[in-house]
This record gives sequence, C-alpha cells and structure tokens, in this order.
Amino acid sequence: MNNLQLYIAVGLPTIAVLTSLVISLVQISALREDMRLQNSALREDMRAQIASIREDLREMRSDIKLLTGKVYELMGQK
Repeated sequence: MNNLQLYIAVGLPTIAVLTSLVISLVQISALREDMRLQNSALREDMRAQIASIREDLREMRSDIKLLTGKVYELMGQK
C-alpha cells in the first residue's frame, strides 16, 4: 500500500463525516429558526387573545356597574 492509497483510505471517510456534521448543523440551525418564528407567532396570538379577553372583562364590569346602579335606583324608589 503506497501513501496515496493510505491518504484516500483515511481522507474520504473523514471528509464524509465532516460533511455530514456540517449538513446536520445547518439543518439544526434551520429548525431552531423555524421554532423561534413559531414561538414568536404563538406569543403574538396569545397577546391578541389576552387583549380581547381583557376588553370583554371591561365590558362585563361596565355592564355589572350599570345593572347594580339600576338596582340601587329601583331600591331607592320604593
């Protein structure tokens, strides 16, 4: 076995492993970015839903205040 055969026997598998590692790192990086985007989209959706719930609660509170005010008026008339 001469030196060229030894270099090929050792070098080709090494290059294949390194290439595989680099490709895996790129895929992991892309997956992380996708997860970050989905996470931020979910957070925005949750914020919008919470704002909607808060608005509904404000409306309910104002309705309750109006209702109790009407009850007090009716009690005062008797």
